[in-house]
Parts: sequence; structure tokens; C-alpha cells
Amino acid sequence: MNRSIAPEFKKAQKIDLIFPKKIELENGINLFWLDETQDETVKLDICWDAGSKYQSKSLVASFTNALLLSGTPTLSAHDISDKIDFQGGYVSHDIDKDQASITLYGLNDKIGSIFNDFDNALQQAIFPEHEVHKLIDIRKNGFNISMEKVSTLCRQAFNRNIFGENTAYGKVAKIEDFDKVTQQDIIDFYTEFYLNTKPTLFLVGQVEDSFVNQLKTWSKQMGTTTPTYQNSDFIQTKGRVTVQKEGAIQSAIRVGRLMIQKNHKDYYKFQILNTILGGYFGSRLMANIREDKGYTYGIGSGLSVLDDSAYFFIATEVAKEVAENTITEIYNEINRLKNDYVSKDELEKVKNYMLGEFLRQSDGAIAMMENFKNIYFNNLSEDYYTDFIHAVNDVTPQQLKDLANKYWIKDEFLEVIAG
Repeated sequence: MNRSIAPEFKKAQKIDLIFPKKIELENGINLFWLDETQDETVKLDICWDAGSKYQSKSLVASFTNALLLSGTPTLSAHDISDKIDFQGGYVSHDIDKDQASITLYGLNDKIGSIFNDFDNALQQAIFPEHEVHKLIDIRKNGFNISMEKVSTLCRQAFNRNIFGENTAYGKVAKIEDFDKVTQQDIIDFYTEFYLNTKPTLFLVGQVEDSFVNQLKTWSKQMGTTTPTYQNSDFIQTKGRVTVQKEGAIQSAIRVGRLMIQKNHKDYYKFQILNTILGGYFGSRLMANIREDKGYTYGIGSGLSVLDDSAYFFIATEVAKEVAENTITEIYNEINRLKNDYVSKDELEKVKNYMLGEFLRQSDGAIAMMENFKNIYFNNLSEDYYTDFIHAVNDVTPQQLKDLANKYWIKDEFLEVIAG
């Protein structure tokens, strides 16, 4: 090998994704298992349809998820944590508007015992009142601190106005909501959405068949139903919304609109357009508003995709006196993409960036499982990522210009300024 000669540059044309095997447990519960790993680590995600859109009272879903291992009749939260930690295990909690999950990490020779300790804590959870009050106090204090930030005020106002403040996606918590959460609210939510509904399991690691059988036995005691949810008609506000913050020296800005989801034919190429505008450090918004104008340390754009909707957004924070100038420059960059063709050199740079990022995010079994979860929860085809690579390689400046004119209509945008 001549190390003085750089390797030949090749653009990714396809990727051989490894999909997990599907194992049907009991009660209609599915386990997706990816066992092509190189070490002894194991990751188990247990996901329920228990996101915030299912709650009838603000904060209950997130409090329930956080307190799932907070105590049993015989064990405290500290005891449960110690038992799992002693075996080299680790537990994380996650929740968004649609799903809630618990993730267990451990070595393959200990994962069965770690899971037993987790299961005992889950099945016998009593949500001790002192743990509920402790969490309320912690989160209330954090909320009060967060509400002093213009970024929080802007994000909340954007959320209310992009979906409608009376929809499950558009509702945001208020300080008085913390004192309305009760222990019984949490127990009721836990019973309905964790014990009585069926989760989906995603397992990464080389485990013995005995652990799979353990999961099969466990699934017999879990629920058999899928929770129902009445989808809302989202009515987006258009135009300017201003949130005043006395004494603020900065303004937080969000500009955006409701957008297509991942199963739409335009989604792949819109992602490329978004990357050019504000989706990476070398984007046009960064070059203009950070590098040229010096208005901000950072600005970016993106798409947030949920089960029942999606939205496009541009977000930044700037000094109050340049907020209007910043919005003007945002639209200037949008209009450039609507009126002019992206150059060949810029498009090649963005294509290489996007393909490189995708390959990086597909490295290893855990990353492969995350890609599969994206396909699973968004009801996409197994060819989704192959089609994505083809779209990136094949997109043309004309197609990008057409998409910019189709989706970036100023009168369709919501603008929020907080500060």
C-alpha cells in the first residue's frame, strides 16, 4: 500500500442495512432483535404508546415515565437503583408527544437479572407520594428558571401557534399545572398506558435464548390493547406573534410552518433543500447571519416529524436591535433558493455531507436499530434509506428550486419573536 496516495473518493450509492429479526411474544407484543454485535453489551428499549398526547392533564405523562422505578411496597427508588447498578446495569427514561420508553443497558451475562429487577419495580410500582412531591419541586424550579429564557418563551409560543393551543400537540405546560398533578393521576396513567397496553421491544446484543424466553414469559402479564387517540385538525397561525419579556437583551426567533411527513414523495429532496438553507454548519443561514452579519452564534433550520403531523422551522437568538434585520435576511436566503439555481459545487458539497452523516449515523448495531425504529414508528418501507440515498445522488437544482417555491410561501409562515 502506497500511503502517499490518497484513497479514491467514492460517493455512497447504497447501504446494506441490517434489519432485526421479528419475534412474536405473547399478547400480540413484538420483539425486534438485532444480534450481530461485536461485544458483550446489550441494549433493550421498551416502548409504549404513552406520550404526552394521551394525557388528560398536563405533565402527567412525563411524571409517570420519570417515576416508573420510584418505589415498591418493599423497595425505595434508591434500593432499585442500587440493585441494577450493582449488576452493571443502567436505565434511562425517554418521552415525547407520541411514545414513552424505558431503556436498559447491561452485559449479556447480567441482562436477565437486570431485567428481573426492572420488572419487579415496574409491576409493583406504587409511586410514593414523597417521590412525586420531590419531582414536582425539582421540575417546578427548573420550569421557573427556564421561563426566564427567551428561547423557552419563543418555543412555547411557536408550539401553541403551529398546532393550535387546544390540541394535544399544541398544549404547553403552565406553572400552575405542577401543583395540579396528583399521585392518583400518575397511578391511573401508569395502569392504563403501561400495564394495560402492549409495548414494543427492541433488543440489540448477543443474548442467550433463555433471555428471549424470559421476555416471552414477561409479555404474558402485559396488556393486550393499543390506546386510541383522536387526531386533531391542526390550524396553524400565519403571520407574526410577539412575546414580550421585560428586561430581555436578546430576542429568540422562530419561523416555520406545518410540513410534510416522511412518507411524502417530496420529503427526501426537501431534506436536501433544508440542509442547504440551515441544516448544517456550512449552510446559507450560517454564512449570512453568523459569518457575514455577526448577528448570532448559531442559526439553523430543520424538520420535526411526529406521528400525526410535522413542521419546518428556523430558529436563532439575536440582540433585540437586530431581530427585524435577522428576519429580513432569513427571507432573503429563502428567496435566493426560490429564484436562483443552487450551484453545482454547493450541491455536491451538501450531497457529500448528507451521505457522510448518514453513513456515520448507521455505524454499528445500535445505530442500525435506531434506523429501523425510524422506519417502524413512521410506517415506512424497508427501502426508505436506499430511496433516500438515491434521492440525494439524483436531486437537481431545478427540483430544489421547484420545492422552495412550493413550500416556502411567506404568507404561509408563522413568525414568533420573544424578547
